[in-house]
Amino acid sequence: MLTKRQKFWMVFTLLLGSFTTAFSETLLNNGLPTIMREVGVSEMIVQWLSTGYMLIAGMTMPLAAYLLNSFKLKHLFTATMSIFLLGTMIAACAPNFPILLLGRLIEGIAVGVNMPLIPSVLSLIFPANQRGTVMGLSGIIINIGPAIGPTISGIVVDHYSWRMLFIILIPVSLVIIIATQFAVKNVVRAKTDQLDWVSVFTATGGLGLLLYSLGRIGQTGRFSWQIGLMQVAGLIIVALFVRRQFKLDKPLLEMRVYQAPSFRLGALLALLNTSSLMATELMLPLFNQNILKVTPTVSGLMLIPSAVVMAIVSPIAGRLYDEIGIKKIAVIGMGLGLVATAPMIWYSAQTSAGTVTIMYALRCGALNLAYAPLTVYALNSLPKKYVVFGSTLIVNMNQIADAFANAMAATMQSLGKKSGLARGLSSLAANSLGYHWSFAAICVLNLLGFILVFWLHNKSRVEIAK
Repeated sequence: MLTKRQKFWMVFTLLLGSFTTAFSETLLNNGLPTIMREVGVSEMIVQWLSTGYMLIAGMTMPLAAYLLNSFKLKHLFTATMSIFLLGTMIAACAPNFPILLLGRLIEGIAVGVNMPLIPSVLSLIFPANQRGTVMGLSGIIINIGPAIGPTISGIVVDHYSWRMLFIILIPVSLVIIIATQFAVKNVVRAKTDQLDWVSVFTATGGLGLLLYSLGRIGQTGRFSWQIGLMQVAGLIIVALFVRRQFKLDKPLLEMRVYQAPSFRLGALLALLNTSSLMATELMLPLFNQNILKVTPTVSGLMLIPSAVVMAIVSPIAGRLYDEIGIKKIAVIGMGLGLVATAPMIWYSAQTSAGTVTIMYALRCGALNLAYAPLTVYALNSLPKKYVVFGSTLIVNMNQIADAFANAMAATMQSLGKKSGLARGLSSLAANSLGYHWSFAAICVLNLLGFILVFWLHNKSRVEIAK
């Protein structure tokens, strides 16, 4: 048993590592236009610094539960932060775009293992009746990272080289690695399991084909038979992966958690929630700079209120779930999120920066109100032996959905812009139309989430035999 002091320092160190890696997820968003100009790539290509990062993280996440159960937590966390440090150093020194992308992909490997560790460890060291509050508090750290990433990047690229975005992460990563040696305890009993490599290859191969084919649509502006073939192959490979998991005694991802109806619904709603948030965090800074014509610093400052609101809402949301359940919280959160998303479809060069700032802060606060309770609602429908698998699967599916949502949003922007140019619109008007298409696609995610919340029960209970 850990003492309160040991618990505090362990959770603090793990959350600091999670914050750093989550912070890096959106750190480049406001710097993408600058990187585009310096390395000479298109908007559709440069967004792979964000989408590729998320995809690699999502492809790595299926290994998280295996690694957590097979290695001591201290050693695992040290290794992942060291990999993150390596990727950061490569990106900081990158002479061209391919090397920069390589550094980002290496960072993504570490994030793919790190992100599921936090909810899994918290679920193990805190009882079920405290999980809502604890997850809410951890949400401040984990969610505020992506929220303030674009703000910091905007300020940095206005005054320094974009390389500074990576350089500032190097000493922080070193401090976390050192702190891990003293603060992190091995709360999971390590046992050696056989890794099913067929599952690893089918998961990564199927997801990789699906996302790459989606990106190709945005680059080419059309749907070809080759793209269709890649998508069909990707879906078949993913289906084979899922089928195999049910046949294995020790699957890479424990798909049996989906036998719990409340887990299925809660996990799906959390997925829709976070993917719509992350897609907007990618596209809004680009809209601010390319359509509103504000500087990276101003674009970053426009996102600060959203980070503040999310920091305030996260602990309140977790505590409210513990006290009153999820029904009202989810309806209000997803409903307000939809109301704040819809106007984005009509944003233009005449839209004021103040309007964008206020509506985005309202949207982030509303969706964040629902996110942590939805996660806890899903996990509380599982017996304790499945909680780690359920937590890992939620984070895994969310990360993959984030990557797909980013690619979808960028693809819709590219298609909308090409459609506008084909109709004879000016470059600015066509670009603006592209963002309308992108924001409309994001709005559909929010609408679907709002419809589904009415199927929630107020509290979940264990729905799988112990």
